Order: sequence, then structure tokens, then C-alpha cells
Amino acid sequence: KATENGHPEDVILRQEEDVLDTWFSSGLWPFATVGWPKNEGDEDSDLARFYPSTCLETGYDILFFWVARMAMMGLELTGKSPFSVVYLHGLVRAADGTKMSKTKGNVVDPLDTVADY
Repeated sequence: KATENGHPEDVILRQEEDVLDTWFSSGLWPFATVGWPKNEGDEDSDLARFYPSTCLETGYDILFFWVARMAMMGLELTGKSPFSVVYLHGLVRAADGTKMSKTKGNVVDPLDTVADY
């Protein structure tokens, strides 16, 4: 298929076998964690009991990256939306107004906060 799309024949492409892409696999989370696809049609399964859910609570910053993928994949693969309500909350920001990030090192360690208060 790659050569049909113009890629040279001498380029070897292979699919990663060890991991799923983070955002792709998160789209599967609402139903894959409760037995999909193995338990489709089993009315006594966790899938039947817990999917779809009612409410997803999340930060607005991952609406497109995570929530949209869950909705699209749920509808495509199960025929049902994984939730009927999305509750978006604000973000806790660092003192300079930037988003807190472990990578940036500007997060608050909850254990330090508990020890202080």
C-alpha cells in the first residue's frame, strides 16, 4: 500500500508490534477495559453493565486529543457513544500562568503539600 501512495520500494516500513499509540489506545479505553470485543452480546458482562457510561469528567485541554477519539471510536466500533455528558473543568496553572507539566518541572508534589499542611 505504501508504494501505491508513492513511497519508494526500497524503503522498508514495518508496524510497531510492541505498543499502541497513546492517543489511539486511549480512544479504545471506555469499552476495551470492560471486555470489548470478546463480550459483545453478553448481557451479563462488564461491557453490558458499564458501557456506555453517563459522564466523562476531564480538562478542556484534551478535548480533541482524547475525548473526540473516544467518542468517534466508540460510535464506530460499538455503535454507541461512550458517554452522554462531558463535564469540562479548568486547569490548575503554575504561578507564571503556564500549564503545569512534569516535563517542565513546574508541578506541585502532593506529598510535599500534605506534609506542609
